[in-house]
Amino acid sequence: MPKLRLNPIVLIVINILAPSMYIFLNGSFLKIYLIVFAIALLLTMGCFKIFLITALIYAMMEGVIILSRFVSSIETFALFIVVLQQSVPCLSLVAALMKKYSSTELLSSLETMRIPRTLVVAVTITLKYFPTFAREFKYIRESMRLRGIPFTLRRPIKSFQYFIVPQLFRCAALSEEVTAAGLVKGIDAPIKRTSYFEQKFRFADGLILTLFVAGLVGGFIWYKK
Repeated sequence: MPKLRLNPIVLIVINILAPSMYIFLNGSFLKIYLIVFAIALLLTMGCFKIFLITALIYAMMEGVIILSRFVSSIETFALFIVVLQQSVPCLSLVAALMKKYSSTELLSSLETMRIPRTLVVAVTITLKYFPTFAREFKYIRESMRLRGIPFTLRRPIKSFQYFIVPQLFRCAALSEEVTAAGLVKGIDAPIKRTSYFEQKFRFADGLILTLFVAGLVGGFIWYKK
């Protein structure tokens, strides 16, 4: 079965529209609609690992919310979970965006939009830094293990210090590397850049956006009756 390859702009637009819709739409409808739409999109894109993680996290959160109806002592915590649960569909699509597309593809797609180049570069670097952060995190854990430094909840502040201090130094080094890579690729050039990855808005992109907006409009009309 061929995997759906969307224009990255589609995922970015969905993540911009989805959170703002909580102002206009019924919360219970939007909650179900977003998670169903996100899961369907992840499956069609072939992001099965992200789908499984999303489904597991969402199910665990739903379990805590249901349990809070019978255990009053966790009601406050459940309210926090309710708010956090609303962001799970968007975060899953962001994870798919970071996994399926390179920084060059993201940059090429965003440059087709009429937005300032500084914003384009900032968004691209932000989206691609999360995988780098996770990779550096694994390196730090491995270094701690080799040095016999355990991560223990008995001393959370000291354990957190072992993680955050090396990460801060790596952030400084990575920022210089990202800046150098951007200059080599001509980000600061005053002329329009060309790219090997030509991101066009295809029929599938328009169809996905149309289905997404149609669902939102349908839900708005239904609950306004």
